[in-house]
Amino acid sequence: MGRGYLVVEGHGDGQAALNLVVRLWDDLRLPALHWADPIRGKNLHQERGVHKACQLVRSKPDVAGMLLLRDEDDGCPKNTAPQAATWVRGLRLPFPSAIVLAHREYEAFFLPCVPLMAGRKLRGPGNLERPGLIPGSVFHGNPEDIRGVKEWLSERMPSGYSYKPTVDQLPMTRMIDFETLRRSEPLLPCFGSLERALRFLAQQILTNRHETYPR
Repeated sequence: MGRGYLVVEGHGDGQAALNLVVRLWDDLRLPALHWADPIRGKNLHQERGVHKACQLVRSKPDVAGMLLLRDEDDGCPKNTAPQAATWVRGLRLPFPSAIVLAHREYEAFFLPCVPLMAGRKLRGPGNLERPGLIPGSVFHGNPEDIRGVKEWLSERMPSGYSYKPTVDQLPMTRMIDFETLRRSEPLLPCFGSLERALRFLAQQILTNRHETYPR
């Protein structure tokens, strides 16, 4: 079997998104699949950027499937994810693919889990340790309504510290609890989309089909 390829965008830590995908794949008990190091794309909100990233993945000799995961900012994933999938579908890739958009930011995945993260140190690459969220931190409301999650996280770190995506995304991602996300109220639609996308890819790989999610 080939490898899964993850395409990401932005200035965060690509290893954080990889950690999220690999852990969730295992949590869903999907067939064993090795995921390659993430590929960082540019302009993934545009057709030309998506095409360029897909062609780069297509050049790999061992692709089993591709997942493109990016922030959607102020757009509506219900509209933009199917549009991006249409761009990918037109390339007739010889492997299955999926598009998942985090509305509004990747850090939205953290918010339902803030009480689990509060008071815990953040151990990042190279065992660099930083203070995390102050004890007692909680989030109330809809995680997808907030604009500026990074700033929200910074406001709940000790004085003199701020949230740094390139350093803090990975250790915070490691603290994400999937059952907490599944039970969150309101539910986090982008997490549901990610679960469905991974199940879709697994089924496509097993049946040797090359379709794109969302349909």
